[in-house]
Amino acid sequence: MDVLSAMGVFVRVVDLKSFSLAAGELGISSSSVSKQVAHLEKHVGARLLQRTTRRLSVTEVGAAYHEKCQRVLAEVSEAENLVSQLQGTPQGVLKINCNMTFGQMLLSKAIPEFMQLYPEIQFEVALDDGDVELLREGFDLALRITHPQLPDSSLIAREIASIPLFLCASPQYLLEQGRPQTPQELTQHNCLVFMLASNTNVWTLTNSAGSQVVEVSGDLKANNSLLVLQSVLADRGIANLASFVIERYVAEGKVELLLPDYQAERLSLYAVYQERQYVPPKVSLFIEFFQTWLENNLQQTFSS
Repeated sequence: MDVLSAMGVFVRVVDLKSFSLAAGELGISSSSVSKQVAHLEKHVGARLLQRTTRRLSVTEVGAAYHEKCQRVLAEVSEAENLVSQLQGTPQGVLKINCNMTFGQMLLSKAIPEFMQLYPEIQFEVALDDGDVELLREGFDLALRITHPQLPDSSLIAREIASIPLFLCASPQYLLEQGRPQTPQELTQHNCLVFMLASNTNVWTLTNSAGSQVVEVSGDLKANNSLLVLQSVLADRGIANLASFVIERYVAEGKVELLLPDYQAERLSLYAVYQERQYVPPKVSLFIEFFQTWLENNLQQTFSS
């Protein structure tokens, strides 16, 4: 029996609370997972898991052993990463979790370019807008457009890009409802709110004279910026959206920018990863690449 391999299987079973889910993630059969855990229990001479037809639970010994296994596997990975780093050949699978819309619109374009440079690195990417636990869910890196919540002190959040927001509406909406000339006039309009942005329905607009804070309201709040965009395109109201969401529609004349003398808030993109003495080359290389890629490809201003 390969003890390290069995440890890895055991850790995924505990983290996912399921033999079948662990099997699916690892690309092996459920029976193989069960056998490896059984062999591991025989090897250590203790029951690690309690299994019934309805639930799977970790014994007290199993919980302590799980923690030790995580540390051992992390050390082994650290050693392998160090060798790879010294050899100068980044390789392996890079597992990334990213915000849904940002991943679809920008990350998806950057990854093929990175893979051209580093063909020995493969990707596994999951897109969602929820909180992610890197260790528990097996990710090397999370990309989050938000102020990250880091309950695990072993994680690092590095800001790698600043993303500007712009007030916008369709030409037809502005023709029917009028174009706001001051921030305070936004209170008279149907404002469409993207709920995952830190500003939510309190928008801060800044010019040379200072900042104005406006509490807006409207008939749509959504946790996906593309859904908000569709309502903008349907002439429903005014939104405060990221540059990468609207740039195509601004260029096509389907969306117009409002209050050009004011700057709306900026969002921050964070790279969240495990704190290690030696960050895996595949992680550090991609972060550096993606930061430069965004500097070259992320729209910061629009020409008038």
